[in-house]
Amino acid sequence: MSTLKSKVFIKLEIETKITKIIQGLNAGTDPLVVSMCGAADLGKSFLSDKIARQLNNMGISTGHLTLDSFLMKREERIKKGISGYQPDAYDLKSIENHITNFKNQKSIKFFPYDHSSGEKSQEKITIGSCKVLIVDGLHSMHKKIRKNTSLSLFVYTDDDKLRKIRLKADIFKRKQTVELSKKLEPVEFEKYKNFVEPYKKQADFLLNLKEKWRYELERGG
Repeated sequence: MSTLKSKVFIKLEIETKITKIIQGLNAGTDPLVVSMCGAADLGKSFLSDKIARQLNNMGISTGHLTLDSFLMKREERIKKGISGYQPDAYDLKSIENHITNFKNQKSIKFFPYDHSSGEKSQEKITIGSCKVLIVDGLHSMHKKIRKNTSLSLFVYTDDDKLRKIRLKADIFKRKQTVELSKKLEPVEFEKYKNFVEPYKKQADFLLNLKEKWRYELERGG
């Protein structure tokens, strides 16, 4: 593992720092799985994409798999009373199979999730055989995934900021009404606390969101 100080304040170059950590793990021959976990709407997918681009530019073939692609349709979740923060909302077996295929150097295919419609996109994405797979999502540190993970990162922020970010995302990103979003916010926050935040204690590194795209990198454990 990289010899980082216990805390380093980083601005937009956070993806470069994480890329260097992954580089340090890339000495072996086995494919690496990197988990980007944490609360919704804190930049996990954006960071994962930037890290993947940097690694590819450095000649380290990297794919980016978002777990939202295995999320139950919103309409179905509502009918069953299941939150996206709950593991039951995901096809964990399919995720596990995709990661096994990656480890066996096989291509993986999936349909991205569209947050505005609450359904899967019609356009399939294929990730060919590569050296590193970045898996981002609320449950990217679930035990079915973590057993194959070489590095785990958990993105978080203070509770008040997290609740405001989530409320705003529900209105503008998920196209929910203000009334519904305000009604669901405390319920979703409790689900996050129960089902996702516990992963924080298991992470190798923590990314504390101080303000938009500004993180503090900390050692986990």
